[in-house]
Amino acid sequence: MKADEPDDLRLNPKQFANLVVESHQVPDDKDPETIVKRKLTLYLTAYYLAERFNELQQTALSHAPSRKNYQELLKKLEEERFQDW
Repeated sequence: MKADEPDDLRLNPKQFANLVVESHQVPDDKDPETIVKRKLTLYLTAYYLAERFNELQQTALSHAPSRKNYQELLKKLEEERFQDW
């Protein structure tokens, strides 16, 4: 499957991470360093999860996308943690 095909589900990790950070609100009562650390943690987590999703999507859905494959992909994302990669 080519990246420009309409059924391709790959994420752009940078765009995805930016979207996650922009959509998350950190309380104003936090000091600036705490706010930045939370945003950075969110950015890095979102970035690497998007990359991992792309890897899993490529193996799970590239040949014969199906509901079963989709469910397996979601289960892997739900169960796996960074230390498992």
